[in-house]
Amino acid sequence: MKTRRLILFLVAIAVLFTTACEDFLLKEPRLSQSNELTLSSYDGLNSATGGAYTNLCATGWYGAGLVITADMKGGNAKRGSVVSGRYVDEYLWNNRPGATSGLWSVAYSTIAKVNNVLEVIDGGFEQVGVEQAQLDLLKGECLFLRGLSYFDLARMYCLPYSAGTDNLGVPVVLVTENGYPARNTVGETYDRVVTDLEDAIALLPVANPRGDDGAYATKVAAQALLAKVSLYMENWQDAATYASAVIGSTGLELFSPEDYTTYDNDGYWGSGGPGKEIIFQVDGSEPNTYHGYWEAMSYMMNPEGYGDCAASMDLINLYTEDDVRADLFLEPEDYPGEFWSLKYPGRLGAIREYNTPVLRLAEMYLIRAEALLEGASVSGETALNDYNAIRTNRGLAAATSVSLNDIYAERRRELCFEGNELFDLARTQRSLSRTDFTGLVNKDVAFAPGGSALVNYMWAMPIPQSEVDANVNCEQNPGY
Repeated sequence: MKTRRLILFLVAIAVLFTTACEDFLLKEPRLSQSNELTLSSYDGLNSATGGAYTNLCATGWYGAGLVITADMKGGNAKRGSVVSGRYVDEYLWNNRPGATSGLWSVAYSTIAKVNNVLEVIDGGFEQVGVEQAQLDLLKGECLFLRGLSYFDLARMYCLPYSAGTDNLGVPVVLVTENGYPARNTVGETYDRVVTDLEDAIALLPVANPRGDDGAYATKVAAQALLAKVSLYMENWQDAATYASAVIGSTGLELFSPEDYTTYDNDGYWGSGGPGKEIIFQVDGSEPNTYHGYWEAMSYMMNPEGYGDCAASMDLINLYTEDDVRADLFLEPEDYPGEFWSLKYPGRLGAIREYNTPVLRLAEMYLIRAEALLEGASVSGETALNDYNAIRTNRGLAAATSVSLNDIYAERRRELCFEGNELFDLARTQRSLSRTDFTGLVNKDVAFAPGGSALVNYMWAMPIPQSEVDANVNCEQNPGY
């Protein structure tokens, strides 16, 4: 794959420190250390890698924007009676280059940070007392974060892999330097994600010494992400194989009905700690550098906060009375008949703090079930058994049969408000149809299977205008 170079606009926001001094004997001020000085020790490399995780909780990413956009545009969410004016364009599918997803800059900032670390390690870094296993861990973490960054960029700004691998992807940048990178294809973008994750799996340990709360990359997290990426690529056998590896991992267990509730009921949601089916999650504590405070996920999805992201009745009506997930919605007395998700009630009661699950064991069962229905095979496993593993742990009776539409509906019930529904519709080339809708335009949005990039242009967010203006080689998505 061609190595692309990052443009000056992105480098300016992404590099860890600024101007280097020519005389290496002169000690530079702490706030103006060069990358070369900062990354010249293991401690510097370790700190830089750990710092890259903080980007994930930015308001344009798992701190709010990616998740809310996927559910607002996907039909799980709507504007309720509590409205601050945010996410209107997303709800109406009315985004423009000047008002689009904020994921671009923060994801490329992450890529720039991890590229800097990878360049030093791959350049033959050595330090007395530092073992290869320590460097392998850092490299694996950086590859995982880069793979996740490119996957989410592709999901947000590109048409799905299933719609054509020659469509416009995003610039694949492997070296952080000033430049004007053109966009790679969707196929090339996904190839890079797969390569990074395969390499990460080989390097990462099962447990990350940074912590055991699911907030850091591990071998199992990389396997889980590759299972999901394979699902999006319709590589059914790989999706089933990697999902099976995760399902068989020691220490993971599906939430029971008692677990699937809020922290004040001794459940996972809002607890702030590890959950037994959580594989990877984003820590949204306020001391985090990129924390969004009043723009944060838990404030945006709480009617006592900004509350712009209410649950649609299209979603609520998918639950039956005996489904424990139906209880994970708040219907305030002041707003009868309106609901808000309690997946982000505010960690331990602090309304602006949260944990966003990115990869859960439940999704691995659903990935494997879908892949098996699409022709994959795993000895001793069936799609029906995987489907029922979810149902029976959510208070429902076991089903006697299962179809792809059943899996799609189950993904919606299980994974709502975790940043999936829009992308599930896109990857399966299904049209959006909304009944509970309070807008004036784009109530329903068609996806034409096999249609051109121009025909289906609305399913890819526009590239930010600032990026197109700064980079003469960055082509805007068709239709914008």
